[in-house]
Amino acid sequence: MTSLKYSVLPNLDGSCELSTSNSKVITGVSGPLEPKQRHRLPLQSAIEVVIKPSFGMGPTPREVLMQDKLATVLQAVIVTELYPRKLVQVNAQILESPFDEFGSLMGNSFNEILSSMIDLNSCFNSSFISLCDSAIALKSSFVSTLLGVTEDKLINIAEVNDLDLLRSFNFKSLHHIVLEVEENKPTNVLFLDSQGDFNDDDLVTVLDNAQNITQKEFQNIRNILKDKVSQDFIWKA
Repeated sequence: MTSLKYSVLPNLDGSCELSTSNSKVITGVSGPLEPKQRHRLPLQSAIEVVIKPSFGMGPTPREVLMQDKLATVLQAVIVTELYPRKLVQVNAQILESPFDEFGSLMGNSFNEILSSMIDLNSCFNSSFISLCDSAIALKSSFVSTLLGVTEDKLINIAEVNDLDLLRSFNFKSLHHIVLEVEENKPTNVLFLDSQGDFNDDDLVTVLDNAQNITQKEFQNIRNILKDKVSQDFIWKA
């Protein structure tokens, strides 16, 4: 079950707090801003992404890799040509992670990988809501999905609310998929990160399931954004 709250940071242009059954993250968007000279691009806006861990100072090399992945997708969906010589800044603070206490000490070799995938999955979806809240122009929508494959079933990890169960799953492979959504339908794969043992048939099955999950999640997000627009323009009633 996913819970979304938008405009939670009033001093930023856009923000979102996203909670799933096993993680929580808050993101903020500022922009377009006047950047420093080294960030200034003549024909488009620069994009800066910062992700902070749930404990410690950070960002560590783990978060730097997550930043690069998120920035790659944002570069593809933000209409950067509308904001030449400007900066769009996205900051994400991970508030809760199911692996905060145990890390990779539970005996499952996937735990460290799964931890960063869960956090990044939440950062993707929260960033999308924050961008919509900030009114930054987007070429299309996107929804992030995280699926795990065991010996006998495929699991939507964001919906697993038993953390002990999540930590004990013997995953064969993990798949993080970000799908572009146009005209209310998933169209292109913007990002795909797969870890573990899988074949072509497994990947096709994962993508089919990700498409169905994306369709469902986007309808929920669309309803939330519809409510936001109604509240923003309530003075017109």
